[in-house]
Amino acid sequence: MNSHDHKKNSPDVKNPRGSFLGDKLLGESTTENNASPHSSASWAADVEQTLQLGEQLVGFIGGVVDLARIEALLAIRTFPKLIMLWLLMMPVMLLTWCAFSVLMAWSVFAASGQVGLGMLTFFLQQVLLLLVCRWLFVKYRTRMTLPCTRLQIDNFVRSMQDGFNSRDKTKE
Repeated sequence: MNSHDHKKNSPDVKNPRGSFLGDKLLGESTTENNASPHSSASWAADVEQTLQLGEQLVGFIGGVVDLARIEALLAIRTFPKLIMLWLLMMPVMLLTWCAFSVLMAWSVFAASGQVGLGMLTFFLQQVLLLLVCRWLFVKYRTRMTLPCTRLQIDNFVRSMQDGFNSRDKTKE
């Protein structure tokens, strides 16, 4: 390369309009180099729209947080009333169940004329109730152990271990 070629390709020397440098014509305006007033106005409008969207999002999140806070306070204030109502309902439910059981036992006694059969009916109803309660207790106790969440975590841990093991095998 002679000094003329070196001088021609140096970054300090401006090439005449229409000469090639790489794949672009020199002297042609590009959007990166020369931003028009229209594009800057468009950019400003986009920024303004983004800011408004951000403000709306912050307002929405603030509204949801306020709603959750108010509903939590309402739930906390309602909880003692719910407990009191439950305490009032328990004896009524027990008496209703006993009345239903006595009615069924009396109906069996009236139909058969045997006192023992009526008492057996009453006893079997109580045993049936205990079996249903035991079944529900086991079902709810199982739900309290979060079985689906534990299964998901176990699967994740297993997949991570498999991933690490397979990566170790590929390194060997």
